[in-house]
Amino acid sequence: MLRVRPIVFTPNVDAFSDLFTTLGLALIEDAPGWRVFAADSGRVALHVADEPTFEFSFEVGSISEFARRTAEAGTAAVVIDTADGPAAQVTAADGRTFLAYEAALRDTAPAEKGLAVLPIWYTPDLTAASKVFTDIGARKRLSSDAGSWVDFTAKNGGLIAVHGADKVSTELAFEFSGDVKTLQERLQQSFVPSTLADENHGRSLRLPNPDGGELRVNQWQEDLSGYTRNTAS
Repeated sequence: MLRVRPIVFTPNVDAFSDLFTTLGLALIEDAPGWRVFAADSGRVALHVADEPTFEFSFEVGSISEFARRTAEAGTAAVVIDTADGPAAQVTAADGRTFLAYEAALRDTAPAEKGLAVLPIWYTPDLTAASKVFTDIGARKRLSSDAGSWVDFTAKNGGLIAVHGADKVSTELAFEFSGDVKTLQERLQQSFVPSTLADENHGRSLRLPNPDGGELRVNQWQEDLSGYTRNTAS
């Protein structure tokens, strides 16, 4: 089992909650200092913190089995104790680490159809980062012919991507299989400002990130010119 569930550490949990709900995510866990939202594919968690940070994380069936398989595939992975319980810690070649937690049984709730969680890992070494995602069990979906983008699907929900960049960083984003204009209209009704942008990879919706900067919702690329689809995904 592998499900994408990044964590947003933020002092603005309520603002993120309102934004996620407006986008069409469904609240499936609400505990003191901790909330989890489900998209149609993948999940995203909010964790109260004094300073904003963003981290990749995943849900798996067995953390020990996940760590064993990942290590056998060639990426460092060990089981550790954290403040939130045991987790499998994966360490990439660039030093970035992320955690995989055992999936909890939660009631599901309807979310906007076609909306997927899409955290993005910016790195100078796409080959090494791509191997990490392959080693944890994700399946390659699309890659740019220019060698600047590779994305993957997780078996139990969510997308993850690596993007070429000079410096290592991460970003929360989403993908929508419909017309992002419909999401923009909903945001306008809730008085959330947003803009549409046409880029090389297609159209995206930009909206304010409560912690500063922008949050992107990429529209699924129907025109795959310049991209290669992995037929095994």
